[in-house]
Amino acid sequence: MAMVVDAIAGKLAERLTDAVVGEAIKIMGVKEELERLQRRMKRIRRVLKDAETRSMQDEIIKGWIAELKDFMYDADDIIDRCMHEGTKILQEQEVHESSTLFTVCGKLSPFSCVQSLRFRHAIADDIKCLNDKLEEISKDKESFNLVSDKSIDANAISKSTEYGHSSSLPESDVVGSGIRNNSRRLVESLISENEQKCLVFAIVGMGGIGKTTLAQLIYNDPKIKNNFLFKSWNCVSKLSDTELLQKIIRDCHGDYGRSTTTTELQEKLTDTIYGKHFFLVLDDVWDSNKWLVLLKNSVESGAAKVRVLVTTRDENLARLMESIDIHHVNKLTIDSGWELLCKQVFTNRNLEGMQSLRDMGMQIVDKCGGLPLAIKVIAGVLKTTDHSRREWETVLENDAWNCRGLPEDLHGALYISYEALPSSLKQCFLHCSLYHANNVFFLSDLVKEWIAEGYVTTEKNALIMEDIAEGYYKELIRRSFLQPPSGSVSQSTCTMHDLLRRLAQHISQAENFYGDPEEANLNSKVTKLRRLAISSTNEIVGLPQVILEQKCLRTLYVHTTSSCLEMHMIGRFTLLRALILNGEMVKHVPNNIQDLVHLRLLELYKTQIHELPYSIGNLTNLQFLTLRGCQSLRSLPKSITKLCNLRCLNLHDSPLSHVPRGIGKLDNLNDIRGFVTGDGVDGGGRVQEGCDLGELQSLHNLRKIRIKDLERAKDGASVLSSKRQLKLLGLSCTPQSKRDNCQVYTEQETSRIEQVFDGLCPPSCIEDLMIKGFFGSRYPSWMFSTSVHICLVNLLYLKLMDCTSCPCLPSLGQLPQLKYLRIYHATAVVSIGPEFLGSGVKQGNRKPPTAFPKLEYLLMHNMPNWEEWSLTGEDNEKESSKLLRFPHLERLELKGCPKLRALPKDLDQASIKELLIKGADSLEAVEDMPSLTELLDITDNKNLSRVSNLPALKGLTVDNCPMLKNVEKLDLLQSLRFYDQKSNSLPEWLIHFLQEKQQNFDDQFQLYLNITVEALERCVRESPAWSVLEQVPRISAYATLDNENMYLNYNRATSSYDTNLHE
Repeated sequence: MAMVVDAIAGKLAERLTDAVVGEAIKIMGVKEELERLQRRMKRIRRVLKDAETRSMQDEIIKGWIAELKDFMYDADDIIDRCMHEGTKILQEQEVHESSTLFTVCGKLSPFSCVQSLRFRHAIADDIKCLNDKLEEISKDKESFNLVSDKSIDANAISKSTEYGHSSSLPESDVVGSGIRNNSRRLVESLISENEQKCLVFAIVGMGGIGKTTLAQLIYNDPKIKNNFLFKSWNCVSKLSDTELLQKIIRDCHGDYGRSTTTTELQEKLTDTIYGKHFFLVLDDVWDSNKWLVLLKNSVESGAAKVRVLVTTRDENLARLMESIDIHHVNKLTIDSGWELLCKQVFTNRNLEGMQSLRDMGMQIVDKCGGLPLAIKVIAGVLKTTDHSRREWETVLENDAWNCRGLPEDLHGALYISYEALPSSLKQCFLHCSLYHANNVFFLSDLVKEWIAEGYVTTEKNALIMEDIAEGYYKELIRRSFLQPPSGSVSQSTCTMHDLLRRLAQHISQAENFYGDPEEANLNSKVTKLRRLAISSTNEIVGLPQVILEQKCLRTLYVHTTSSCLEMHMIGRFTLLRALILNGEMVKHVPNNIQDLVHLRLLELYKTQIHELPYSIGNLTNLQFLTLRGCQSLRSLPKSITKLCNLRCLNLHDSPLSHVPRGIGKLDNLNDIRGFVTGDGVDGGGRVQEGCDLGELQSLHNLRKIRIKDLERAKDGASVLSSKRQLKLLGLSCTPQSKRDNCQVYTEQETSRIEQVFDGLCPPSCIEDLMIKGFFGSRYPSWMFSTSVHICLVNLLYLKLMDCTSCPCLPSLGQLPQLKYLRIYHATAVVSIGPEFLGSGVKQGNRKPPTAFPKLEYLLMHNMPNWEEWSLTGEDNEKESSKLLRFPHLERLELKGCPKLRALPKDLDQASIKELLIKGADSLEAVEDMPSLTELLDITDNKNLSRVSNLPALKGLTVDNCPMLKNVEKLDLLQSLRFYDQKSNSLPEWLIHFLQEKQQNFDDQFQLYLNITVEALERCVRESPAWSVLEQVPRISAYATLDNENMYLNYNRATSSYDTNLHE
């Protein structure tokens, strides 16, 4: 199948349009030949859509497309060469402007003049040959009678819609009564009493039929939560043996320490789950040994009760794993399929539209064969239409439903959905074939890779390609090609269904390969490999001769950090656009990197390189340079300032002494991480001139920047307020503890840092702000301004970290869009009063103002001197009472606040789902919070004595609160977890609480105890406490004696009682 030839043609046409008006091309003298090429490409583009469709059935057209595609790659390379050489000439002209040596070539040296003339003649001949070749290709197309498409703008992307894979489950995926009935039946089987300690259940079905959806529904069922102390969800196909063991141990709150071998981890797993009830999900299993050899003995040796739920496509595998119940997932009925389609397409519940299209929708569902994945991706196509019968009929009558050439398990609906993607999105989707199955995709990685490959089409009035690429990413989510975690706010990570990845691999197999190249079956006559992603267990990876001879690689990734290519090989691939070499196996960058003049992306994440070669400045096409986590890298070469097309420079967590002066000349630079101000030294110990803040002034397109070591800034500079694209800003200083001899900052340094931060006022478009290690005595003036709600009107995320000298917090309650606030190690804060709320945000004429109207997460950590927290003041109590507070708070965390005496009285008005309090040694009570609903977790609070009047609370966790005396008025409590490794008996408050609850226990109520052996022995039958405990619906109690886990499990409904204690 053709590799998106119309998209390649579109990008080439765009490059030609830009090139013929550029100064670099003018100085090369090849403008006329490029314009000739441009005219021919415009004519040939109009038939490519028809040609690509017909190529699936016609081998001759398929061969013609392959020839055209090779031509276009060659043309793209030549444009690059012209732009690179022209840019070099222009840069040399600037250097020699003041020179008295003039030549016929302009302000160039005689040697450069001769070299330039030779290159111009050579490149002109190459472009003429390309024109002649295109003329032949164009003549060949006449015999195909291809239909011209007058509308060749195939890159329009509709507005993306935000949607919220793991164990989480989007509600829109659950349709029909069948899946809910199946879920209920399996849940009852899983929790039912059985003499066998370990039982395996299996869900079997073809790919995309909904096995994982059913397993998610079971995993999240409250009955599973109430019957199993520990549970663990694992997508087995994406985890190695050690990773799988480590994840299960973590899920069960265990610690594997420095254990790295399989044997060590198996022992740790046994210890972690010993005596516990354990529910284990193994999703997407392809190898029965993952259970039979790796996990079974460890799990059976440890847990008191084990239930394993497996999803797999292979029934024989389920039988090998000794499954006692194999549930086959049936295809959706027509009615359930229509319900799923409606949930995906008609998100606004347009009932009239649904009914008018029902008959046609039913036919589309029927063609999807009852496969949920097929229905969801075809829904992604229908979302983009105007919901008319004509548009839906076009989808229904598409020939691709019966597409020949697809593997049997790849449904035609998947290909139709792919075919309906705009050309740019097709390329972005196919790019995902270069990653491992079930890989987690990071938005930031995909954006730079798509841009480097040339997939991102620039649009009028859209100067920032990264914004366009992010739009592509969201559109792929909207069309169900990518799946973000349910409930994710930022959607910065995604996964892809295995069938969709296989579709991408199938379509792109002639050009893309993922895996060990030494195991690849490459035919040089058929395949011209353009993109290679290496994943190998070998320490040194070799490349097959056919790849070395073709030399046409555009992308080379080494995914595994334990493998490395021989560096001398890299210089042979002079057409590379993207080169990713990650991990400690990479020790140096070869000098011949300068020959990779087409390179757009160079990533050297966590490598052991000590320096970059000066010749890197020759890579004038480079757009993305990632040197993150290079712990041996101390300096950058001055030549980095010649990278005139650089868009992103990531230096985060690399100990650079400075950034060379001249960065401000890089007009396209819009993302800098780890920017250091001030002078430094090079590898030879020589002092080098570094950047100051003023260099940022000319970077007009900045979107993201993190500046560190700001104490080195000589003075303040107002360089950020005019950055109208800025979304993310990080400002940090070196903490005193990391300075030489832990030197204390002087008054002069403190005054200067306040001035520096005052000058760094961000623009109002900022969305993510972090201030770290600031040692001024007050926060920046723009945060204390009465107009802070205007200055930071779009702020979503705010982190104030290690600001140890600021006693007062700004009025952050006035920020209208703030969702996440973390305050960490604010050691100077003693009191937080109503000034923290400010005057709130006006919600309309008739509504009272609201403080923190959209805040979801408030985290206050490590504040050792914080004593008082009040939401109202004596002077303005009447005015404060009119203020609404925290209407949408999901989680409030108070950790490491030992002097905090009380929670604010008016917190009862706040809507809070989860409250976590740890290390609040002076706090005596948590009470009168009618809107606290999901969880109260109190840990290590030495003087806490009372928990009272939390009528909506469902879950309570108590750990090491020795002074607790009174727990009452928790009317809806369903789960109580108690941890105590010191006492010899259950505390009086717990016995009293259970006595009070006897008359109104919820049937789902569960008591979890993790206590001493002595205390556990006083819980058994015939003990004085049993008369109270036997009224509790469910009990799971545990203790440890000489590294042996003791347990007691009880179920009142079934009169089940089990313990390994000697009674």
